[in-house]
Amino acid sequence: MRKFLPKTLTSQTIWVLLIGLSVSHFLSMVIYSGDRTESLSMLGGRNMAQRIASVSHVIIETPSEWRGRIVAALNEPTFRVSISPESTLVNQPDEGEQLALLKRFLRFKIGLSTETPMSVQLFEKPHDGGLLGQFNPNQWMHMRMMNQMHGISAHQSLRVSFTLPDGNWLNFATDIPESNLFWSATSVMSLISMSVAVIVLSIWVVRRLTVPLRSFAHAARQLGKDVKAEPMLETGPLEVQEAAKAFNEMQGRLQRLIENRTQMLAAISHDLRTPITLMRLRSELVEDETDRQKMLETLDDMEHMISLTLEFAKQESENEERRNVDIAALVESICDDMEDTGKDISLERGEQILYECALVGMKRVVNNLISNAIKYGDCARVSIGANDNEIEIVITDKGPGIPEDQLEKVLQPFYRCEASRNRNTGGVGLGLSIAQSIIEAHGGELILSNRTEGGLEAKVLLPR
Repeated sequence: MRKFLPKTLTSQTIWVLLIGLSVSHFLSMVIYSGDRTESLSMLGGRNMAQRIASVSHVIIETPSEWRGRIVAALNEPTFRVSISPESTLVNQPDEGEQLALLKRFLRFKIGLSTETPMSVQLFEKPHDGGLLGQFNPNQWMHMRMMNQMHGISAHQSLRVSFTLPDGNWLNFATDIPESNLFWSATSVMSLISMSVAVIVLSIWVVRRLTVPLRSFAHAARQLGKDVKAEPMLETGPLEVQEAAKAFNEMQGRLQRLIENRTQMLAAISHDLRTPITLMRLRSELVEDETDRQKMLETLDDMEHMISLTLEFAKQESENEERRNVDIAALVESICDDMEDTGKDISLERGEQILYECALVGMKRVVNNLISNAIKYGDCARVSIGANDNEIEIVITDKGPGIPEDQLEKVLQPFYRCEASRNRNTGGVGLGLSIAQSIIEAHGGELILSNRTEGGLEAKVLLPR
């Protein structure tokens, strides 16, 4: 059931407004229709009573021998008059307020005393059998709705019977005009017009309000790819402007934080070159060949660490221009170059995959991951594929893998599973960090996992 419910903010807001206003409009129409029907019923009954009183005056003032002709002349399909020896109505013990008012009104208008027998009754049209014929289903449903909700009939027949001076009974049967049906063409058009207006206005207003939200989502994705992305436009409603301003301030703080960290890292690494050079010169004065060689190897390790650190800092601060590159061809060329040096590498060649990326940075990623696979796993098995959403580069080896609790830690700068920091057993812990930094700058993800059959799998996911 939930899958059919609206998911977006626009559709949810439109449905809430449409349902709420439609229910409100419907209830207002029902209340108005009920009040209007009751008013028309009272007014129609009063008008019919006035007509009955006028006709009664004529008949009373007319000689008995002429009354039959006058009654015949006054009879209409919707207004019937008859004279009979007895009343055509049965007395009702409980007349109700409306009937009591009509009866007093008729006595006053006709001039009858309170002792003169009189019966006044109101019938619903179906109860009477109908002076105007049968109701159609729409009319009948309208009548029943009005009767249940408001206690009145949508269409009534008024019956009046009273005695004449000669002892005969004068009988009247007439219909009270009915009101317009509740489900008339006008009411349906009103409901449709209101719904259309709500939908159109809601779409315009909600879309106008949700555009900044889409801008926030786009800006957040861009910030995840590049911290130096263009800032958001501070436009729209006041709340949206304040949120955009806060977002831009946060982005500025992140930029300054990364720049300060990078500059500090680069400065420290650069300044370390001077003491290393001095130590290298002084080591030449050491007479013992073994000690001198160990000192030079240590200095070489330090210089290698500094070079990688500067490379990492440079990678963090650079913003290489991006261009369309055939990723499949790029990976293939790196594998071919390494295979020419005698490395155990295999590649599952795929079709051309164009991707907009930083060429130098992407080469560094692939080269680092393949080099790690060969260094720690003796071989590299590379595959590349793509779908409509992402590009996947998978590099596996047959090495010992990485302990599960360290799979995330090895992506951190300067972290190594082997703590000696000997170049023969491992680097300084920046290769994977540099690769991850480049991949994340492209909005991608680097995932490391141990294979069940042994070895490590490095998976690069790049969004298209």
